[in-house]
Amino acid sequence: MAPAPRRRALLTTLFDRLAATCQREKGVRRCMLAPPPIAGLRELARTWQAVLGRLEFEVSTHNFDTWLRGTRPLRLEGDTLFVEARTALNCDWLNVRLALVVERALCTVVGKSAHVQFVPRGASDEPEPGALVAAQAPPPAGRLLAGHPNCSFTFERYLRGDGNRLALECCLALVEGGDPLISPVVLVGPPGIGKSHLLHALACRAVAGGWAVTLLNAEEFTSRYLAAIRRGTIDEFHAVTRTPRLLALDDLQYLAGKPGTQNELVHAVDAVANAGGHVVVASERHPFDLDLPERLATRLAAGMVARLEPFALADRHRFAEEAARGLRCSLPGWAIARIAAAEASSVRILQGAVHAAATLARCGLLDPGRLDSELARTCLAEARPALAGRNDDALLEAIAHHFSLTTVDLTGRGRTGRLAEARSVAAAALRERGRSLAEVASLLGNRDRSTVRQLARRGADQIGASSDLRRLLAG
Repeated sequence: MAPAPRRRALLTTLFDRLAATCQREKGVRRCMLAPPPIAGLRELARTWQAVLGRLEFEVSTHNFDTWLRGTRPLRLEGDTLFVEARTALNCDWLNVRLALVVERALCTVVGKSAHVQFVPRGASDEPEPGALVAAQAPPPAGRLLAGHPNCSFTFERYLRGDGNRLALECCLALVEGGDPLISPVVLVGPPGIGKSHLLHALACRAVAGGWAVTLLNAEEFTSRYLAAIRRGTIDEFHAVTRTPRLLALDDLQYLAGKPGTQNELVHAVDAVANAGGHVVVASERHPFDLDLPERLATRLAAGMVARLEPFALADRHRFAEEAARGLRCSLPGWAIARIAAAEASSVRILQGAVHAAATLARCGLLDPGRLDSELARTCLAEARPALAGRNDDALLEAIAHHFSLTTVDLTGRGRTGRLAEARSVAAAALRERGRSLAEVASLLGNRDRSTVRQLARRGADQIGASSDLRRLLAG
């Protein structure tokens, strides 16, 4: 490979030659390019490899492997370098999200400002001698009509388990031609269980396969619909929601109590289905359990309602191992086992536990005591929404009943083992819902603040070690 100064000089000369040709063609937007010499093409390839070498250190490994690896330079037009990527979806993502980073790396390598345009594979072949080079690549086969799918969520990265296997197979069948093709598909499960991951993976796979796709959540669907009515552009809204081959909608539960938007979704589901398309919806509850009109609930339930359940112990263990590998962190077996045993129902909470363990390991602070403390906080965080729905008296009564006590016992001066455990759990639960030490001390019989602080710490450890207590606080 030629030394870096020589590479820069050669590429600079090529840029200048092309710029001079463009200037002679006054009033013409496209330049007539003679076929570049073989040395120029080879130099272009070497320069791009140098750019990729810089980018490999400037972007994350996942982004580099997903979007940049395998790209190759095609040609120069003026000061624009055209680069081939694998798919139209990759090109869209690179041209929008990474263009500035790539151009900065190119500028560093060649020593002058230049632009980069990514085009899909096969969309822009090498020009014939004397041919006019089109300044714009042809449109990709797949079209994203609306939405912003996150293509880092893939089917390959989705952890299969007994609780999500049905939902995963239903989504894969739609884009892989499985049998039978059932639509609509409704993914039902609590927050953080993997519903959105499946929707985004499905949308990205469909676009890559040449489908017209719309991916929206309930809030976006509603706001687009209302904006179209205000602006008089309802036909544009219908083009987005009634013509795709795949219509994916997240957070269906937020359409409850919005009759106008619900009616519009009915028409969208009918239009997509009648055209041979597919509808996939994610919801925290079954359509029949939401405040939806019967005509909408029955249309959705007529397809397949696939419920996603929390991971079992073996699945949590496997998830923790894979999440740690993704962080490039080797956690000891005992740490993985403790994380898996925490029985977190949400994938997000489980991932947070892995992040906490990885951070402790990198700081040299990972030990069973510290990890258990972090897991206890994690479990309390998972129970927080339920805790917020109870007033303080109801919370204390529920805890007292669990320990076969009364609230009078809980706030009294007894010090038996069961009373001490109940007070510790109560102190931790009250602190988690944001009560100050003074407030907790008052609720627990005007105890000393330092005593309450110690009780709360012990209580957090008790909650982390007891699945019964976690269910109680989450119920």
